[in-house]
Amino acid sequence: MTSEYKQELIGMGVDVDKALDRFMGSEALYEKFLLKFVQDRSFQKMVGFVNAGDIPQAFMQAHTMKGIAANLELGYLLEVLVPITEQLRHGELERIPEEQEDLEIRYNKLCTIIRKYH
Repeated sequence: MTSEYKQELIGMGVDVDKALDRFMGSEALYEKFLLKFVQDRSFQKMVGFVNAGDIPQAFMQAHTMKGIAANLELGYLLEVLVPITEQLRHGELERIPEEQEDLEIRYNKLCTIIRKYH
């Protein structure tokens, strides 16, 4: 992992040092899982289920994405994913559209950085 890549991740609210501790210091393993995150379809599925009004399935996808983001220490996404997940858990949809929009912006920015280095 280049120092430039690391700095870009840190600039996006990723706790790289804490994540590397979780991945036993292996930058290569961490990078592998970051790439898998980009390939994961939970975000797209969540959006689709929200748009279709299938709240239980939207919750499952948000919860999955939250777990992955937590394991990778993607705090920038967790700031939005946690409230979205809890709202979906309780079937509260009032703030979902604007929070989903914020999540999409954050998700795309982070994925762009990860793809840039792979």
